[in-house]
Amino acid sequence: MRLGSIVLFKNGYCYQSYGWNLLRPLGKLQNVITHLDKYLVDDITIIRPIRDNDNQIQLLSDLNEIKNIKCSTPISFGGGIRNIEQLNLLRDLPLERLVFSSALFNKESSLLKTAKNLFGKQAVIGLIPFKIRSKLQVFNCQKNSFVSSDEINHLEIVDEIILYDCSNEGSQSGFNSDIFNLLNIDPKRCVISGGVANLFNSFKNYNKTPKALAIENSILHREFSKSNYYEKL
Repeated sequence: MRLGSIVLFKNGYCYQSYGWNLLRPLGKLQNVITHLDKYLVDDITIIRPIRDNDNQIQLLSDLNEIKNIKCSTPISFGGGIRNIEQLNLLRDLPLERLVFSSALFNKESSLLKTAKNLFGKQAVIGLIPFKIRSKLQVFNCQKNSFVSSDEINHLEIVDEIILYDCSNEGSQSGFNSDIFNLLNIDPKRCVISGGVANLFNSFKNYNKTPKALAIENSILHREFSKSNYYEKL
């Protein structure tokens, strides 16, 4: 099983998100990436947390920072990739894979198919931010709201799927594995994130093995960070 980390990055700064509502600043991207490099994680996923209309100038500024980072760990990137023209901006960046979320919530698959043709299917990742209350809801960033899970499309095009537990992100409460009973997705295609900081409690009651774990930025905080965290896993 792979073990990676998700970094939320927007407007030049990295953030830790709690419960999909509160953002805690973590600092500049290069500092965060350097810190994660020391943990020898298998991959780092940089996501711009777009929850409304994005700004093209901000996107270009963030991409420029990503272009200049120094990192020995494979990097994935997503957040604000909404048209085919923007895909060309990513071709010279030090990226292994691309992450798409809003593209999964529309009826047009051309963006995902173009990314697949340009970079290969193994490089196209889907992101489903979700919460489970009385029923399953998924976050559509273009609408800036949670919507019915019936609106998810195009999962056959992407290689892996990141299931991001919005209710438990930034906490040690444990990833909500009920998602696999509510979505018809093979766990072996999935990367789980959100509430997995306490890995051992997460697996104690976990009966479906995902393809990978992605720790949120909580691992960067002193109160959660442990020198032998990854070695124990």
